[in-house]
Amino acid sequence: MNRFIAQLWPYLTATATLGLVAAIFLVDLSTPVGLAFWVLYLFPLWLVSRLFRHRPIFLKCVGGLCIALIMAGLFLPHGGLGNWMSIANRMLWVAVVLTVTVLLLRAIRRERMLEEREERLTLALDGAQLRTWEINLLTGRMSVSSRMNAMVGAPNEFVGRHVDDWRTRVHPDDRLRLQGEIADAMERLTTFETEFRVVWPDGTVRWLLPKGKIVRDAEKRPIRAAGVAMDITARHQAEEERAQLLHEAERREQALREKQAQLVQSAKLASLGELTTGVAHELNNPLNNINLILGNLLDQVHDEPVQHEGFLLPLKLAMAQVLKASTIINHLRAFGRMAPMEREPVSVNEALRSAVDLMQEQLRLRTIELTASWSPVNPFVLGNRIQLEQVFLNLLTNARDAVESSPKKSIVLSSAVHDGTIEIVFQDSGTGISVEHQGRIFDPFFTTKPVGEGTGLGLSISYGIIKEHRGQISVQSHPSAGATFTIHLPLFNRVSEDAAELDLFTQGGGWSSIGDGRKSLADRSKTPAAGHRGL
Repeated sequence: MNRFIAQLWPYLTATATLGLVAAIFLVDLSTPVGLAFWVLYLFPLWLVSRLFRHRPIFLKCVGGLCIALIMAGLFLPHGGLGNWMSIANRMLWVAVVLTVTVLLLRAIRRERMLEEREERLTLALDGAQLRTWEINLLTGRMSVSSRMNAMVGAPNEFVGRHVDDWRTRVHPDDRLRLQGEIADAMERLTTFETEFRVVWPDGTVRWLLPKGKIVRDAEKRPIRAAGVAMDITARHQAEEERAQLLHEAERREQALREKQAQLVQSAKLASLGELTTGVAHELNNPLNNINLILGNLLDQVHDEPVQHEGFLLPLKLAMAQVLKASTIINHLRAFGRMAPMEREPVSVNEALRSAVDLMQEQLRLRTIELTASWSPVNPFVLGNRIQLEQVFLNLLTNARDAVESSPKKSIVLSSAVHDGTIEIVFQDSGTGISVEHQGRIFDPFFTTKPVGEGTGLGLSISYGIIKEHRGQISVQSHPSAGATFTIHLPLFNRVSEDAAELDLFTQGGGWSSIGDGRKSLADRSKTPAAGHRGL
């Protein structure tokens, strides 16, 4: 029923308005009331402008009807068609009705524009989930938008007329801070922005972000503040979740680094296990030399008196052999320790030398020829020496195994500086790597060695270490033509121009290879004992 009446209401009001205009005309027709009565024509115009604001065409029709009826009065028996005063009066009221109609149409247009703007503003505020507020800073009276209650958890019937009515909704821990920020803004600022929590009746805590502007009078006193408020609870929850995710990611990254460090350490210990035989033989040489030197001294003491000076040279030789054995042991101990996380300038030549020192005895025993060509300068990189030494040792170990069954057992090691990088090349004369295996050569647990002879971790760990040093490692190989591993590392800004100072391989006349029948580091270490028995 109500819906039926609502549908008929526009037609009923339009009919009533037209009836009112007709009634005014009939009274004008029956009685010569004149100007005082014609003012009633303004009432239907105003009524139509209120009832049919969204249909201005109806206002134009009623205005035109009123003008037509006023002019029609001239043709009434008492209309005074021949009286110029009557004609002037009716023309005046035609102008009045026309002017009022135009003014009402403009007013309707302005009202509709204001309504559209308000609607757009409301849609924008609702879309942005903003609520408006305004405070009279002199009286404390506060007015808010209709949906502000839902934001603070107040019932719909709640009407907060004063600031104190809303202050009770603020979280107790934020009230004092909020009050201080408001006072500070009123004292010094023209804009205001803060964050605080509100507590809903059910105990739910929400975060609000009010932003506003403070209006001051001519004497710079704050008199009014207005702005918007936004619920940022979701943002705070997202920030908390993000912080938790970052913390969890950092924890997992740390755990991964620890596992990686343990894996690297395991690989190093495995490498030390492979080096045991060669190192034991290398340690046996200086110990045997010491035994022979001391034996010679005892023989001389028993056979004939020996001058004090006669003991000096043999003892020095024995001390040199002890230092050599100590150096080997300390090198093994340093290599076996966990690598620290710190980065420092590392001499690439020294790291390569250390790796060769650990491998030289194994290469000699297997009659593998190692040829080295170093950079004329001593390049430095920013990194970890133990880790880099492990990479070099892994590549030397793989090259050693690759040439084991090759007719020509040779390894070529070189380093050179190119455009701000140090290039290190390990080339062997082994059987090479097949094309299908080259794409997986750096994958964890992938190995081309027989079962039980390789873990598949050496190259994977080396790849990760080089990447951590902001470098690149690549492989080139052709079947039956050997393999070439190339490392590029960014140079540190410290480069020694004295190649002889740090390149210990060139001391004592230089060397070209390690192998049977050639001058090697091991041979040079025994040079001071030449001429003694058993050496």
